[in-house]
Formats: sequence, C-alpha cells, structure tokens
Amino acid sequence: MSKMSQMVCRAASEAIERAGLSPEELNERRVMLIAGSTTGSTASLETSFVKAFTTRSTVGQPATTMFMSMNHSVGLNLASYFGFKGRVLSPSSACSTGAEAMMLGAQMIESGLCDIAICGGADEVHIATAIAFDTVEAASSAFNDTPDRACRPFDARRDGVVVSEGAAIAVLESEASRERRGVASMGQLRGWAQSCDGGSVAHSSPESMAANMRTAIEHAGLAPSDIGYVNAHATSTTLGDRFEAQATHEVLGSVPVSSLKGHMGHSFAPCGTFEALATLHMLDVGRFVPTRNLENPEEGLASLKYFTEETKLKAEFALSNNFAMGGMNVSLVLAKS
Repeated sequence: MSKMSQMVCRAASEAIERAGLSPEELNERRVMLIAGSTTGSTASLETSFVKAFTTRSTVGQPATTMFMSMNHSVGLNLASYFGFKGRVLSPSSACSTGAEAMMLGAQMIESGLCDIAICGGADEVHIATAIAFDTVEAASSAFNDTPDRACRPFDARRDGVVVSEGAAIAVLESEASRERRGVASMGQLRGWAQSCDGGSVAHSSPESMAANMRTAIEHAGLAPSDIGYVNAHATSTTLGDRFEAQATHEVLGSVPVSSLKGHMGHSFAPCGTFEALATLHMLDVGRFVPTRNLENPEEGLASLKYFTEETKLKAEFALSNNFAMGGMNVSLVLAKS
C-alpha cells in the first residue's frame, strides 16, 4: 500500500472499533464504503515515472505501483484490507472529498440502500503538491523561516496554503440500526448540500458559497439563526478566506467561526471528514478551538466572531464548510448528540 492507503486503513480501523463493529460484521450488515483522495499516490507516481523516463523500459518497475497510483486506490485498498465485498464508491473532488463522502453516505442511508456508511478520505504530502500551489501563487512563502506561523486563516498577513497530509474516517449509521445494535452516537449529520460554482476553475464565488450554505440549512429543517458555530474551510489564501467570510456573513450574520487549518495545514481529501468530526466533538464539550495564528483579522473582512482563543459556547447546531478548487462546494449541518 501507499502511505495514504496505510493511513486510511489505520483511521478506518479505529473508527470501526469505536462504532462497535467487527471487521466480520462489515459483510454481514448493510454497509457501504465511501472513501476517496485527490489523486493516486503521488510518491508512487514519481517512482514510476522517474524509472520509466530514465530507462525507457519496465526494468526495475515494481508491479504494485499501479495499485498505489490509481485514483481509487484508497477505496480499493481499504476494501482489500478488510476483505469487504459490498458497494464501494471513490469520490474525488479535491479538498471537499471527505465531506462529499459523508454526504453521499448520508444520502445512501436516507434512500434505504444501506444502514451503515464508512466514509472519508486520505492524501499524502509530496513536494509536487506544494509546487502545484506555488505555481498558481496560492502557497505560503512569507513564513518559510517560521513554518509553524505560516498557515493563518483570516489574518491580515496570510499569504497562502500550507500543505499537509492525513486520513479521516466517519461511520454513519441510521438511527434504527444504531438502536438495534445498542451503541452510542457522537452526534448527527442533520443536513447537507453540494454544488459546483460553474464559474472559476480555481475557486468558488461568495454567491455560490452562500447558496450552498442556505441549501444545507434548509435541508436540515433549520433556520440560519439556529446555527451557533461555523467551522470554516478557510485555507489561508487571500481571496478564498475573504470570499468565505463574505458568504458566511451574508447567510448567518455575525456568527462564531474558526478554522482548523492553522493547526494542521491543508490535508485536502480528508480535511472535510476530520473537521466534521472535530466540530461534533466541540459541540459535545461546549469548547471551541480558535483559529491558530489569527493575530489581526484582515481589515475590511466580513464582521464575524473570529476566535483567537478557546471559546465556550452553548451551540446545538454547527455548519462545517468545504470549498474546493474547481468551485466544488460541500456544506454539512451537524447536531450534538
């Protein structure tokens, strides 16, 4: 397996154990597996291409490279690891992949096609990813000597993305199935929405972000005033953070908001799943993590309640947003258990 497949198998093992499922039960119950990545393993692709272009032959080429570099390798390796024989989907929509996997899982459960959906994503860090963002002038470069300060969502000195890696898996389950099994819930995925901006291939517009948030809140049967906290996608880019703040204020007014990217960097495919799980935990304990490195919010940024230190809130519902390159929008409405 590639590094990202190894990470997603570890994450899935922990999630399945926490959900009270045995690996054997995955094939005995109505289960779906929905896990994706931005690309196949970049490190594996590099190894393969360098050897191919150097030798102009297959000499020295590992036969397993293809299985690590295919775009659905995260899903297929996860299925192989658990001996899973059911339905597998492998979404790929850059940094909205994990959130999209959760939305698809919820839709499959809602439609009656399964009772349990194991959802998420994984990506591994590689210099090619940093180069790609640097090429489009979206990578941070002003803090190379102090990298822990480089990712600073909403801050006036932010200058771009800091790439990272990881894996995150959520186990979604219908209420009826969970009650039959007698297991506890971390919380609820109450509503969701997904849309494409249809404009810029680089980023979403404030208008499409706002429309997606409204749709998710309406799908949850809630009003904007019910949302007590927003976990922002906010990747520390100049335009992206500004547009997201504008859209959030348009829909929700001066709502409490923070981004986790300053703590973790941008892991792409898994970030939406991780941030949704983190948001559920924050709702549960009533303490909300601040935006790291947010020292001075950009002047003129939409008037939101930006956290600069841990904050206590009595919030019942939260919105977790992901706005990916290509204008791929996913918004999840979460409720505490």
